[in-house]
Amino acid sequence: MKRDFEFIRDLVDQFFSKKHIRDRLKHIEYNEVTGWEIWFQIEFSVFIDSHIEIAQWWREYPYSIDRRSARHRKNMIIDFVFRKKHSALDQFIALEIKQNKVMSSCIRGMMEDVCKVWLVRNSENDLRSMWCLGVHASSTDDEAYACIDKYADEFGVALANSIRISNEIKGTGLSYTIF
Repeated sequence: MKRDFEFIRDLVDQFFSKKHIRDRLKHIEYNEVTGWEIWFQIEFSVFIDSHIEIAQWWREYPYSIDRRSARHRKNMIIDFVFRKKHSALDQFIALEIKQNKVMSSCIRGMMEDVCKVWLVRNSENDLRSMWCLGVHASSTDDEAYACIDKYADEFGVALANSIRISNEIKGTGLSYTIF
């Protein structure tokens, strides 16, 4: 689990280190553009498609839901599912992405996604780990961690302190959070 977290953290750090990504995020923040999650997912898919450590990836990958847990839905879509090179052929890492200008709304949405992925039917579950990436207005680490703890308690999600991070995206007025 810790190695997958470090891999996701490094992947996200590499993505946000790209000048053209930071420039676009500055533009989004300056012009108060909303609803840019699809743009973000497309840029991220281009990035991981050529990443040396990614063997396979899918965007908006469908999974069946255990009907005993969620009677109102049959399926769910996970934003990204990918496999690292040199890892088991049938074990994937899931990544859900959220963006919201308001940090607390973003982190709440991330917790909802964690709970959603828990509903994957066991017979289809090939996920070795699941992570959420949220992009929101800049905040201090302490503010982000307090918000994560608040919603983890509210949703009954156990999160180790060693597998969460919140960092500013240099020069953009935005931060990202991963757990």
